[in-house]
Amino acid sequence: MMKQLLITVLFFGAFLNVSAQNDNYRKELLNLADVSRLPLYRSGNMEQLSSYDRTGGNDDGFSGKYSAIRKEPEGLVLADLKGPGVVNRIWTPTPEADTVKFYFDGEKKPRISIPFINLFNGKQFPFVAPLSGSQLGGFYCYLPIPYEKSLKIVYTGKNLRFHQLQYRTLEKKERMGSFSTALVNQQKDALEKIAAAWGRQASPLQLYGNKVKSQKVNVVLKKGAEASLFALKQGGRIVGIELGAGSDLLQAYHKVLLTARWDNEPKNALELPLHNFFGFAFGKPAMQSMLLGSDRNKLYSYLPMPVDASAELRLKYDKGTTGDPEEILLSGTVYYTEDKRNPATEGKLYAQARRQYNIPQAVPHLIANVKGRGHYIGTILQTQGLEEGSTYYFEGDDRAFIDGKLKLHGTGSEDYFNGGWYAVTDKWDKGLSLPIHGALAYDLMTSRTGGYRFYLADKLNFQDSLRLTIEHQPEAKINVKTDYTSVGLFYADQPQFENSEIRIDDQITRLPQRHKLTPQGMVYSLYWLATADYQEPSIVFGLKPSDSWTAKIDIDAVPVVQVSLQGLDNGRYKVYVEHGKTEQASPFSVWQRSSQVSGWIPTDVEMPKEGGKTVYAGEIEITDDLKTITLRKRPADLASVRVFSFLFEKIEEKKP
Repeated sequence: MMKQLLITVLFFGAFLNVSAQNDNYRKELLNLADVSRLPLYRSGNMEQLSSYDRTGGNDDGFSGKYSAIRKEPEGLVLADLKGPGVVNRIWTPTPEADTVKFYFDGEKKPRISIPFINLFNGKQFPFVAPLSGSQLGGFYCYLPIPYEKSLKIVYTGKNLRFHQLQYRTLEKKERMGSFSTALVNQQKDALEKIAAAWGRQASPLQLYGNKVKSQKVNVVLKKGAEASLFALKQGGRIVGIELGAGSDLLQAYHKVLLTARWDNEPKNALELPLHNFFGFAFGKPAMQSMLLGSDRNKLYSYLPMPVDASAELRLKYDKGTTGDPEEILLSGTVYYTEDKRNPATEGKLYAQARRQYNIPQAVPHLIANVKGRGHYIGTILQTQGLEEGSTYYFEGDDRAFIDGKLKLHGTGSEDYFNGGWYAVTDKWDKGLSLPIHGALAYDLMTSRTGGYRFYLADKLNFQDSLRLTIEHQPEAKINVKTDYTSVGLFYADQPQFENSEIRIDDQITRLPQRHKLTPQGMVYSLYWLATADYQEPSIVFGLKPSDSWTAKIDIDAVPVVQVSLQGLDNGRYKVYVEHGKTEQASPFSVWQRSSQVSGWIPTDVEMPKEGGKTVYAGEIEITDDLKTITLRKRPADLASVRVFSFLFEKIEEKKP
């Protein structure tokens, strides 16, 4: 009888242990869908393995030298982790069909053995979309992979190249056991919730049920005046902000300041331009994530903002030029509940916003510098290169120091945002928003890009401090002049305010800057039978004479190619063309639609031995509707135009 009782106790103990582990795994999955859980503290240490160059150079995966911790007869060991723990994120821009194997708890047979690419294609259960996917040149997997005693990952291919693997150690009460397909099968409803949240089929406001209350806001912002947007007097939490994006608001870029103060703290929790908080970049809506963003209809935030006793959101309009509206009408809705913050389990939302213009050599851009207890949940980074026609600064690595120790070291700036291969077609080559990460913009001509990334299950928790930086050069000895603007978002237990002014245009000595459009960055439309031949570092456009009716539409000058200037801001520009010799040596001219910009530019003149000759073509006006130039030839000529680059120098308007 006693023996049977002991067996019964052991059985139920094991059952309860398994049940608790299943519950913990469910919570880990729900972190990826339930944004209401963002303020919750958690324990454990977050760390990352990656292929970054240990010498400080830029071989972050090109050769594969740093892509494995060791080599074994079976293959390259990517990770050898001691449990309990959970892998939260795997990223690579270079997946192959070679097999990757996951060995749990010292087992001789791998529980996962699949082609590496299948971790990311979103088709093989349990590595399914949207947690596994690829876009912007990067391949990512956010399916939590728990391990109880240990986890060894072995790649059987010859070269692993670029990768990042982020994991967290677990305390006893958070254990999830070790990964199995059955474990994930039990949570299919959680996977469905994630798919609905990431697909924006379910509003985050639904998470709060009938607790959600709403208040309509209608604010008239007058020049130089400040107004209250919303206030809570008895504690609770703001769970949603939706504001109409009228033309006046879109026009007043960087002119409206957003501030927030919680519980009468001595410092503001938020203090930054409204447009930066909602993910604008270079004057336009650019971020449409599931948590925070903007489009041409509204600005929205579903970041929970819990407080103990009071909260107030305020706006101030700092009218700038004479062209700015005299007043701005803001209307929308703020959503809130009366559930006060639990100080033992939740932090308050804070932001650090910074701009650093022409950062000194080898000094990384500081995104966040936080003291106290909390966790980091998001980065919005806008980058403007100060060297024409180059985004080389995006070779820089991100680094996160948690509680004074370097815990995460990345492999490149677009890699940090789950992307890869900037300036490559269909990779990191344009602005594109995904649920929790994306590119704010990419334009090689204007040297602009930027990205955003939100941390859900992979949020960076810290007990004493967090410092997050990103380099603006591939290695310390190479300096790339850059203008960085960032917003770092986190929850913490005390006020955090270490900003730098974003609106510094009137305070800086600007570096001379021209926008350079090279063949690599060109988007163009060829005219009928025209041709384009890329001959690095130039491109040759050609068009033969023809008796076709298409050649008789334009009497004096036949179009050869129309080149897009979509990245240029509106305004007036001086245009220069760097061109070279061809066998035909026929002249060409630069036009903007039906207006001739330049005279006929001869190509039979003496040219430099390397590169081309730069000539002034004239002036053009860039507007929302007019963002192209065209190269034309004379009707009877056999056109052959070699172009190395176009240069655009903005003619600054004189201030009144």
